Amino acid sequence: MTRKNKRNVSRPDDTLEKPTPLTERIEKGIVNKIGSHTGIFHTKGPSLKLEYIGAPNEYVIKNDGSYIVLGTDRPHNVESGTGALVSQGAFSIDSVVGRMAAANGGKGPKPGTLVANSFQTDAARIYISQLTDMDHNFGTALCFGDPGYFDPEGVGLPRSGIGIKADLVRVIGREGVKIVTGPMTNTDGPRETNSLGGKLAVAPPIHLIAGNNVTPREVNIAIPTGNQSHGLATATIETLQPVLLGGNTENALTDLVELIGEIWASLYALALLQAGYNSVVGIDPLRSWVAAAAPATLTPQMTNVINTLWHSRTNLLCWRLNYLEQSGYKSIQSANVSTT
Repeated sequence: MTRKNKRNVSRPDDTLEKPTPLTERIEKGIVNKIGSHTGIFHTKGPSLKLEYIGAPNEYVIKNDGSYIVLGTDRPHNVESGTGALVSQGAFSIDSVVGRMAAANGGKGPKPGTLVANSFQTDAARIYISQLTDMDHNFGTALCFGDPGYFDPEGVGLPRSGIGIKADLVRVIGREGVKIVTGPMTNTDGPRETNSLGGKLAVAPPIHLIAGNNVTPREVNIAIPTGNQSHGLATATIETLQPVLLGGNTENALTDLVELIGEIWASLYALALLQAGYNSVVGIDPLRSWVAAAAPATLTPQMTNVINTLWHSRTNLLCWRLNYLEQSGYKSIQSANVSTT
């Protein structure tokens, strides 16, 4: 290639838009123009152009990485979900953004990848289904009271359900938030049933599970065996436990305070009686050493026993006011959150 030809070879940079003076941009009317496919200021950005593997009965509303899919229950491929078994009664609405965003270590899928539903790697989803196994599809721990809890394979009985999954989920109510289980109470007709016509429990459970784990754990504890040595034993601790009720807890601790007060009163009375007894015994005209020992006994008794008991009584009263009274600055009862 000659030197002249080399000068005529276009470089990749020649295809880029060259910066122009401000006056020229004003004349062309492109002062505020944003380049196409940049995504700046909510302009349309570059698309991954993923290929969603839809089912024949689905109606898909799509805008780049945002999807609303109207169809039947399908957590993964066309062979999954109750929608693969029944043609009616398992309709679903699947709102999802960021398909397989968590795949490849968070890099997401490559352009042109064929993608299906992935409840594990999709970025965020609101899933509504008429008939689905919600715990199985979202991989949540089964608890006592859940459909399918006693199934050895952990497969629940399909029910209608709504699942919400994202990195962060917030439920905000300007005038309150309620989490309620059970049937409606203001109906005049028959008692409310589930979506299949089945009977509802009086008070279905509410489970708050951190870590998606309810398996009991084993811990080693030390047991005194004498001679300042300890043996080891294994104790089983339930991971999922009932919450305390504030009013009942307050009543229990109040009764405990009263029992401690009775023990304190007995000890205080015993200390006073013992002090009086020691004073009388200390009067001995025949044995001078007894009279000399009385002050040495009474003084520590008054200082270390009676005085200490009185301070304990005061601290106990303050503890009751601080923790067991609603007006206490460390009241154990919440003024804003209640539970059954």
